[in-house]
Amino acid sequence: MINRVSSSSAAFAAAAGAGLASALLFSLVTQATFAAIALAYLSPLPIMIAMIGFGRAAGVTAGAVASLAVGVIAYLQQAQQESGASAGAAAITGATFALALAAPALWLSFLALTQPKEARAPGELRAGAAPQEFHPLERLLAAAIAISATVGVVATIVATARHGGFAAALAHADATLTPVLEALAAETPLPQGIDLHKMARLMALAAPPAIAASTLLMLLANLWLAARAAQISSLLPRPWPDIPRELRLSRIYVPALVVAIGVSFVGGLAGVVSAIVAATLAMGFALQGLAVVHDVSRSLKYRTLLLGFIYFGLVLLAPPWLLIAFAAIGVAESIFSLRARKRNSLTRKT
Repeated sequence: MINRVSSSSAAFAAAAGAGLASALLFSLVTQATFAAIALAYLSPLPIMIAMIGFGRAAGVTAGAVASLAVGVIAYLQQAQQESGASAGAAAITGATFALALAAPALWLSFLALTQPKEARAPGELRAGAAPQEFHPLERLLAAAIAISATVGVVATIVATARHGGFAAALAHADATLTPVLEALAAETPLPQGIDLHKMARLMALAAPPAIAASTLLMLLANLWLAARAAQISSLLPRPWPDIPRELRLSRIYVPALVVAIGVSFVGGLAGVVSAIVAATLAMGFALQGLAVVHDVSRSLKYRTLLLGFIYFGLVLLAPPWLLIAFAAIGVAESIFSLRARKRNSLTRKT
C-alpha cells in the first residue's frame, strides 16, 4: 500500500512538473526570437512524456496543469503592460493552448499506446506469446494530419470572424505587414516592380497553410522524442516500431490532396481552407516519402552520407522544392507500394 501511494505521488509530481515545463516552453513564443520559437515548438513534449512514460492519469494531469499555467503566465505578462491584465484574455489563451496543443498531444500519445479493439488485452500476453498489437503508424499519421488541419481551419475561421469577414481580415493583415516590409526594403533594397501590398497579402494567405503543415511536423517530432525518452528510461510500454517501413498513408488521401489543391485556387476563405488541407496532406506525404528513402536505402553503402545530405538540406536550407519532391515520392508510394516492390525484388534475388 505504501509503495502504491509513493508511486502515485511520484507520478503526480512528474506530471505536474511536466505541465509547468510545457507552459514555460510555450510562453517563450512571445519573445519572437528564433531560439525562443524553436523551444516553444517543444511545448507538447513534456505532456507526451508524462502520458507515454507514466500513464493516462499523469498525461491528463500534465495537460491540465500546463493549460492552467499558460493562462496564469499570460495574465502576469499582461499585468506588466500599460493596458493592464485581463482575466478573460488570459483564460482564452489557456483554453487555446489546451485545445490546440495539449489535447492533440494527449490524443496522439494515447493512440500510440492503445491497442485496437480486436487486439488482445494486456493481461492475456504471456511469456512466449505473440507480441501485442498496437495502432499502426498509419493511424497515428492520419490522426495527426486531421488534428493539424482542423486546428488550422478553426483558427483561420475564428480570425476571419473576429475581423468581420475575409476581406476585412486580409486588409488588416495588409495594414500590419506592409510597414514591416517597407522597413525591410529600406535596409535591403528589393527588385523593382514589387508591390509590397500584394506581397503582404500573399504572405497572409500563405501563413495558415504553412502553420498547419508545421504543426503536423511539430506534433510528430515531439511524439518521436517523447517515445525515445520513454524507451531510454525503460518506460515505453510498447515495442519500438520500424518507422521507415511502417509509416504510410492510405491511397485514399491521394485524390483528397488533388481535390484540395484544386479548390485552393478558387480564392477567398474556401481557398485558404482548402490550402490548409492540401498543405497538411502534402506534409504527411512528404514524411512518407522520407520514410521511403530511409527504407529503400538500407542496402546502400553510403546510406548515412546520403541521409545526412538530405537532412542538411531539409533543416538548414529548407528549399520548398525538396519537400515537394518528397511529397511526390510519398504519393508514388501510396499508389505503387514502392517499399513492398523493393522487398519483393530483394526476396526474389535471394
